[in-house]
Amino acid sequence: MTKTRNLLTAGLLGAGLLALTACGGTAASTSNSADAGETRKINVTVAPVVDTSPVYLAQQQGLFKKKNLEVTISVAPTAGARIPALVSGAAQFGLVGSADVLQAASAGIPLRAVGTTSVTTKDPARDTGKVFVAADSDVKDPADLNGRAVAVGGLGGGGELSLRAALDEAGADSSKVKFLEVPFDSMLNSLETGQVDAISTVAPFTDAAKASGAREIMSPGALAVPGATQQILVTTQDYLGKDPEAAKDFVDAMAEATEYAAENPQAVRKILPTFSKTPQKVADTMQLPVFDPDLTVERVRIWSDLMLRYGFVKKEVNVDELVAEVR
Repeated sequence: MTKTRNLLTAGLLGAGLLALTACGGTAASTSNSADAGETRKINVTVAPVVDTSPVYLAQQQGLFKKKNLEVTISVAPTAGARIPALVSGAAQFGLVGSADVLQAASAGIPLRAVGTTSVTTKDPARDTGKVFVAADSDVKDPADLNGRAVAVGGLGGGGELSLRAALDEAGADSSKVKFLEVPFDSMLNSLETGQVDAISTVAPFTDAAKASGAREIMSPGALAVPGATQQILVTTQDYLGKDPEAAKDFVDAMAEATEYAAENPQAVRKILPTFSKTPQKVADTMQLPVFDPDLTVERVRIWSDLMLRYGFVKKEVNVDELVAEVR
């Protein structure tokens, strides 16, 4: 287990437990559903990425309002900020990457998974994640990456995990590959200057890699975790107990918005630049994730099994307890 992974888990646990101690898990901006027509206030914390588009589409399409929900969307780029917000009650729901959710659950943070916006695919062409090497690289297939350096967006997260599993599946030995954390917007430069031998990047940065002439050698998600959750809609057990009706209404609205996103990709492309730094020209052509609201224990267990196998968690996560039936 890497030092980075230990620090990540410790940080999430420390922040979450501190929030519990300081705030007692109180949902600060909610009200119970006492009256049928009462408006319930909900704060949802998200990262400014394409997978969170259904939250903004639900707001735009009036789906929250239809459920008598007044929803505030708070942006927090890291899971290390979103998870403590949930535990403290500053936010009632959040969209968090699958690996981060499972690491938090393994560390004892009382999250509950109640939905999803995006899932992985078995089709490499639809996979938003790709591994590229330089056009003149002598790396011809994944097995050639043994002893080489590969850039990943973050150490200890889902990107590294799926890449490790995909490399081993493709005949490489992930224990012999050096993983370096590089921001997505700096990866291509790292590849072109020879700082790394390969980059594991995601849309829309994959478009720039292709345009530069870099050569694609694999799609990790499609190979290692097909059909798994990507972004998970999470809350806490405390909130579910305090206002189950509002929770159900919010999750139902999110599911409807996620289905809308799946059926209306142009709506996703249009709204993405309004909440992220993605230019409209890029949004118009980038590979979109597979939007699917169907959360199942099996989809989450794909990740939990790999996390235990590769040492990303110290103990097995009780996925049956983590996934809560709300709808």
